[in-house]
Amino acid sequence: MSSYKKINVLVFPCGSENANEIYQSLRYSIHVNIIGASSVEDHGRFRYPNYISNIPNINDDGFYDHFSDVIHSNNINVVFATHDTVAEKLSLLASRIGFFLVNGDSTATRIARKKSETYALFQDCHWVPHQYKILESVSKWPVIIKPDMGQGGLGIILADSFESARSACKNIVSPVIVEYLPGSELTVDCFTNHKGDLVWIGPRTRERVRAGITMRSQQVELGDEIKNIANTINKRMVLRGPWFFQLKGDRLGKWKLLEVSCRISGTMVFQRAKGINLPLMAIHDYMGRDIIALPNNDITLIDRYIATRAKVDREYKNIYIDLDDTLIINGYAVPKIINFIYQSILEGKRIYLITRHEFDINETLVKAKISPSIFNGVFHIKNGEKKSRYIQNNSIFIDNHFPERKDVYEKTGCLVLDVDSVELFIK
Repeated sequence: MSSYKKINVLVFPCGSENANEIYQSLRYSIHVNIIGASSVEDHGRFRYPNYISNIPNINDDGFYDHFSDVIHSNNINVVFATHDTVAEKLSLLASRIGFFLVNGDSTATRIARKKSETYALFQDCHWVPHQYKILESVSKWPVIIKPDMGQGGLGIILADSFESARSACKNIVSPVIVEYLPGSELTVDCFTNHKGDLVWIGPRTRERVRAGITMRSQQVELGDEIKNIANTINKRMVLRGPWFFQLKGDRLGKWKLLEVSCRISGTMVFQRAKGINLPLMAIHDYMGRDIIALPNNDITLIDRYIATRAKVDREYKNIYIDLDDTLIINGYAVPKIINFIYQSILEGKRIYLITRHEFDINETLVKAKISPSIFNGVFHIKNGEKKSRYIQNNSIFIDNHFPERKDVYEKTGCLVLDVDSVELFIK
């Protein structure tokens, strides 16, 4: 058991993909007690065991007092903002309320929030895309029109004529008009320490992008061109912790800047897969420790999918699990079932094995590398008895055999699950 005094970390808002990445990065750290908070009901309630709901919108009059109460009542030390607008807002409040905002310099968050300010800061750099102040000055079509305060690919319109561009500008708040970049797109994940040193630069591809989220990403060689862009950004902005920027190739194959962000991105999980845990590095940096990166270069690709979690609208104390083709399939333990068992033990549930197994149960468990000690009891059903006779109402029953589930449900009314459903309840 660790004797470290834990740092209380708040993730706000906590229902997004990048909030999930922060949680996964910090959940097992001996240094961290992690708490999630959101203004709207979202996936954060499923992900964060310590969850705070009903935070006012950051633009509401009551936000400051409410958020200040959350910080002080939970003794929050560090806050991760997961949205660019939230980061800009919190950067103005951090010192007044009394918390450390990761990458929370107020000037940097303001610049990163607006494309116009980002491009203005680097206007002397050849890697900034050409901008058009007015449509009449466009010399080459098509052009890209995007919101000044957008992120990723959200709200971007490709206009191939003056009329389509004028229509797009009417439908976008504070439009920014830039040259069309037909090339491939990269995200470059970075980390700057408390001394201002850039200790990690990790370029990766953006493939199979869904709603601005990269679902597939591959490692890209860090060449001088990307390294120079990263170093220039780091010199001109006050950064501390994880941040990223996005690039896209122009007509000549040269990289041009799309945006800079002072927060974690959801697909920074790519770096964690390589052994570079950027959120955890931020915690160690907050503690004043010197940070070095130790990448695993054998990892060059990650692929993501949408995960689903289900909520049980009832209290239950017991879990009854069948053995054959449920806990064990083809002689091997089913990992998802084992995961659920240990999660449930941690939550104080009682675990029972209930089976019609023809052989010695303990011997079968041992062969499958399952300790019999994880069970609070074993029911070995014989002579055609109904399993429902042994199952209490306040329970979950897991069995691959439909007639068994049907009988238990009809006799006890408890929640019955097939093997495939169990993963929906794993946290």
